[in-house]
Amino acid sequence: MRNILLITGLCALSVPLYAQTSIAGKGAENEKHSGKIEFIKTADKPDVKENLKKDRPQDNNSVEVPHFAIRTRDNKFIMTIGGQIGTIVGADLGNDLYQNDNAGINFITSQIPVPSAEGKRSDFFINPLNASVDLQVVGFGGTDNQVTGYIKIGTNGINNQIKLKKAYVSWRGLTAGLKSTLFEDAAASQPPTIDPQGPCGMISTNAYEVSYISPSYSGFRYAIGVDIPSYYSSNGVYRGKDYKLWNGTDIAGHPVADPTAYNQNVPDIPMWIEWGKSTYNRIRLSGIIRNFSYKDLLSSKRRNSVGWGMMLSGNLNPVEPLILYMTAAYGKGIGAYIQDIAGMPLSFIPDDAHPGKMTPSPMMGVTLGATYNISSKWQINAMASEARIWKVAPYAKAAAEMPGNYNDYKYGFYAAGNVFYNISSYFQVGLEYLYGHRKSWVNGSASDSRVQMQFMFTL
Repeated sequence: MRNILLITGLCALSVPLYAQTSIAGKGAENEKHSGKIEFIKTADKPDVKENLKKDRPQDNNSVEVPHFAIRTRDNKFIMTIGGQIGTIVGADLGNDLYQNDNAGINFITSQIPVPSAEGKRSDFFINPLNASVDLQVVGFGGTDNQVTGYIKIGTNGINNQIKLKKAYVSWRGLTAGLKSTLFEDAAASQPPTIDPQGPCGMISTNAYEVSYISPSYSGFRYAIGVDIPSYYSSNGVYRGKDYKLWNGTDIAGHPVADPTAYNQNVPDIPMWIEWGKSTYNRIRLSGIIRNFSYKDLLSSKRRNSVGWGMMLSGNLNPVEPLILYMTAAYGKGIGAYIQDIAGMPLSFIPDDAHPGKMTPSPMMGVTLGATYNISSKWQINAMASEARIWKVAPYAKAAAEMPGNYNDYKYGFYAAGNVFYNISSYFQVGLEYLYGHRKSWVNGSASDSRVQMQFMFTL
């Protein structure tokens, strides 16, 4: 928080300093005019709005552009503060997902208790912990050298702890910092939801990343980046059925690999190519390569296991009020990027047929959605999603013996429908129905439904 306040103070200090800076090659009168600071409403200044929008996050639960900004008349300096305060009132019917320590107002299907507990199959809640504030500063707005600094803090829907959510700098297509991973296609991932979590099969995570996105060449663009990786591997205990003994040693139920023996020094490499006529008429092919280092305890060697993923995503806007969304991802060892599977120690497991070696687990995530804009005031949305993981049964069963057994995961299904009404550009109300189903390898399956209403103020 101290760093955030320092950044804010420096940005505020830079305003009067910049106003005094001269512009080479122009007369004193012109310098005074172009460097003058003014307070504006962004809706009345399309050029400012576009400059701010260019490097802001694109996910549906972010503020597109704040209502107000301060700038110099030549847009060489723009600063804006945005934010959201959302209170959600709702009830779970069929299970008690809200009371899960890792969920709260986040409807995470992989956290649905299996089986549901007698006497805890419904719950009512009022939760104001869906709030965020962001600061954006733009230099040389509207030029080829436009540079943007962006920072966002907020709560997580579970407690009142403030967390850093995003912090990055962008210039000429290069972006560096904490941001949505390049493997994610935010514009295609989902229609708007009250649920802060979103669909279970969506590719979505924040990463420490350096990335480059090219300009558009007649609708074609490409991008490539490097991410600091997060790995959720098993503990290296062999639970396969092919071998009980290895060179005369009993390996069943014993460690054959050490996933923590080495630092992970190879970054994840996300990339994509895209063609589109407009924001909501486009198609994208994404990929990611990741390397996992570990120690083979049976041969005392350092080894590597390569994970990979592919995703087809895009939007279609066949008629003006209707927008369609689609993402379909498949890969091995990409659990850190799939909404429902992130955090589960199942992405890399010991290889059944090759004791001592580890192998990436196959998994997938699919999301389909639609938005219909009835008018400027009314919007309805619907979506369905599924996440699934294969060939991890022995390791998921072992996890099922632990309290909570949330790592005992086979697949999840998520469906949502909602309606939003914009009372004004500052205030929106919404009503939403959610359904989630979780299938485990050992304990069967369970479902939960949630009905909730949101009151959202946007700065």
